[in-house]
Amino acid sequence: MARVTRPLTNNEILKAKAREKDFTLHDGDGLFLLIKTSGKKLWRFRYQRPGSSSRTNLSLGSYPALTLAAARQIRDQHLTTLAQGMDPQQQQEQASEQRQIELDSIFSTVAANWFQLKSKSVTEDYAKDIWRSLDKDVFPAIGAITVQEIKARTIVEALEPIKARGALETVRRLYSVLTKS
Repeated sequence: MARVTRPLTNNEILKAKAREKDFTLHDGDGLFLLIKTSGKKLWRFRYQRPGSSSRTNLSLGSYPALTLAAARQIRDQHLTTLAQGMDPQQQQEQASEQRQIELDSIFSTVAANWFQLKSKSVTEDYAKDIWRSLDKDVFPAIGAITVQEIKARTIVEALEPIKARGALETVRRLYSVLTKS
């Protein structure tokens, strides 16, 4: 018969002190707190991978930054994911990759990468002038937008304030830079 695990309490966690060897305090349903010899307390979730007999540990965070209640909530989310036949670790990795793709496609990031390449083929003064104009006039308007979301109208709207202040040559150069890249 399976052993019944008594849920942890905050007092038990607070009273847990480091020993000569690492040890664990179990909360149930795969959630446990690993207490290291250094005294650091780390939340872990142990589960069986879908479609496999192997068990694995998933790091959730450290205590007290991640409270007992928050760790239980994350565990419950992972149990729901497992019930749907998906691996929580793979799901986290995919979400992390997706966030990185989104960060890499933000206009200011793409522009910085483009500028590194372009600055090698133009004079230093011209490169500084273009970057200063982008930094001052374009990035505040569209710097945080992903390149997939930028349309011709978005560029025109970003250049309108520059046109309104009468800097038509700057508008022409920026439009050229933004559309030919």
